[in-house]
Amino acid sequence: MDAACPSLSVLSFVAELDPRSSRANLERLLRAAEAAGEAADAPGRRIALLPERWWRDDDEEAYRDAVRDLARRWRCWVAGGSLHAEQPDGTTRNLGLLAAPDGAERGTYQKRHPFAAEALAGVSAGAGPAGFDLDGVRVTVAICADLFDPALFRGAGPDDPAAILVCAASTSRKPDPDFARALWKHVAVARAWERNAHVVISDWAHAPHLPGVRTCGVSGHADPSRQAPPFFAPTAAPAAWIRLPLEPLARLRRDRLSRNFLWPDDDPPEAARERR
Repeated sequence: MDAACPSLSVLSFVAELDPRSSRANLERLLRAAEAAGEAADAPGRRIALLPERWWRDDDEEAYRDAVRDLARRWRCWVAGGSLHAEQPDGTTRNLGLLAAPDGAERGTYQKRHPFAAEALAGVSAGAGPAGFDLDGVRVTVAICADLFDPALFRGAGPDDPAAILVCAASTSRKPDPDFARALWKHVAVARAWERNAHVVISDWAHAPHLPGVRTCGVSGHADPSRQAPPFFAPTAAPAAWIRLPLEPLARLRRDRLSRNFLWPDDDPPEAARERR
């Protein structure tokens, strides 16, 4: 992480979205972003984090156009949530696009662990979270259930991300969101402490979703550098800019390393298995 940069600003959403309409969702995200106002940081150091599968169609090119347009309109990076996209080999992946403030595509990220209805529908496992450099600040972008797999977030080296950004579409069969929100809060704080990184989540607001399930509005920010609990703060609906201070994170890292309380993963699991 770059201590010369004081912060990174992330626009986290918890908007009520429509499982039937990409265009309706686009309008709702635009209204939520307008209500959130401007971020303090320069365009290169701010990123809008869209919820998972806000784009409901299977038209990947139209999705890419929409994400690029949002980046230009908002003058910031956009982690474009995700869509279910058919691949050249005939499989379907849950994937998203990162666009730069000028609208240029800068890479994609995929969901490693399809969940619930998408798994039953045959969505295939993707490559998982991906890392990006935002004007000198390293971030990892992940999709929803992948946050629950600690093996996907490895290392404690100098190139580790300052932030883990999670595009979510939380679903629960329970009538209220309390259980899901508590679970996500604990997992986010755990990842934040394991990786010494900010964790920010964007989600759908609590509302009916597919038959038998509701979305839960688990959006928020886990900050391991806070001096006192709570370590997780929910996002104010329908969207809010969250400022991630970087120097306190760097100080915490130095202190934890000096006390042997931050452990690098010297080898990936595959290498360890090969040696046995």
